[in-house]
Amino acid sequence: MKNLRNFLLIAFVGLSTSTFAQFTNSSSSTNSTTSTSGWNRVFIEYNPSKIATDIDGADDLDFKGFSIGYMRGISVTQKLPLYVEAGVAFQYRTYKEDIEDSYYDYTEKINTASLNIPVHLLYRFNVTNDFAIEPFVGLDFRFNISGKYKIEADGESEDLNLFDKDDMDQIGLDAFKRFQAGWHIGVNLNYKPVYFGVHYGKDFNEIHDHMKVATTHITLGFNF
Repeated sequence: MKNLRNFLLIAFVGLSTSTFAQFTNSSSSTNSTTSTSGWNRVFIEYNPSKIATDIDGADDLDFKGFSIGYMRGISVTQKLPLYVEAGVAFQYRTYKEDIEDSYYDYTEKINTASLNIPVHLLYRFNVTNDFAIEPFVGLDFRFNISGKYKIEADGESEDLNLFDKDDMDQIGLDAFKRFQAGWHIGVNLNYKPVYFGVHYGKDFNEIHDHMKVATTHITLGFNF
């Protein structure tokens, strides 16, 4: 895992400057499936994710999530089908659990919204003129826009902002962190203008003490 992390960081640092310069100057291709210069993509994702904790006796939190976003692919070299993709996505996650104990029953709900910036290093295998396979690795940068924690019991409810220090002081916890960075690895399958992808990633830094986010991305998109 350490070697993979180091590889991703080196790849990102070495390619990010040239990537965004090309991003500004490049024009979109007229044939997104077989283009050697690059492509544009729009996509939707299903994002099951987990906030995993290493605290003894504490349970992981399983979230459901959805994203919508845009990616731009840019050729790195004319000699190899090697590309860098950079983009942006809006992600919404939700968690709910009904809890019963010996004193009272209650329901916990968490809703979060975030802005994600993924960067991929991608290699494209053109199997036919219409079909291509794209394994990739990359980095994720996420800014958490909002996070709402709600507890309901006996017909009453209380809301807290997970990223607000004053709100979290009420329950004796630190505020959650706004910014996360992480790694991911996956593969896309392209057929004509449509593509399907799966990738998995995990944050480098904690969103809260002893807590890190891991996410699976199941993607359906359109190339243009």
